[in-house]
Amino acid sequence: MNALANFQDETIFFSAFFERGFFGKKEEHQVAKDIKQLEEDWLAASHRKQIPALLNQHNTTYFAALCSFSKKVARSVSLESVIYLTNQAKKLNLPLSIGLFGSTGKPTTYQACITSDWQIELEPSQFEYAFVSRLPCDDGCGWISCLEVFGAEGELLLQVQGACEDQQAENLRLRELFSSLS
Repeated sequence: MNALANFQDETIFFSAFFERGFFGKKEEHQVAKDIKQLEEDWLAASHRKQIPALLNQHNTTYFAALCSFSKKVARSVSLESVIYLTNQAKKLNLPLSIGLFGSTGKPTTYQACITSDWQIELEPSQFEYAFVSRLPCDDGCGWISCLEVFGAEGELLLQVQGACEDQQAENLRLRELFSSLS
């Protein structure tokens, strides 16, 4: 797939992903009627791009889904997890992909090994909720751990996940690091 097709594909995906009220108008985060089925469908997904349709099918939002899932799929963690995760990844020289989301819903993504001089300038007063979740990879090769931070209205502000090469399994050291967050 060429670069333009990749860009268009990502733009379409993120537009669909956030169309259910993450940005713009405020929307209630309605819990799915059948949480067990939603979780089963989530775990059956083979690609991240299936999630928007899944959320629409269950008439829920991304935030409400994460709040509803068992710890097998998503769990709430402290807001300090962002600093702990980035510091530990820096110490262990593990690559992270960091997505920052603004009011447009379009992410700005950075992927790199965090060096000793790396700093992230965030406004933590905007942060209200943090979750560690399991998501299908972008390339459909498996699952990846992700730390996701939301604002008071359930809007996604920050997403941190292990950076991996195309068609590569999740780095086990990163998975253990995400699992250690509380």
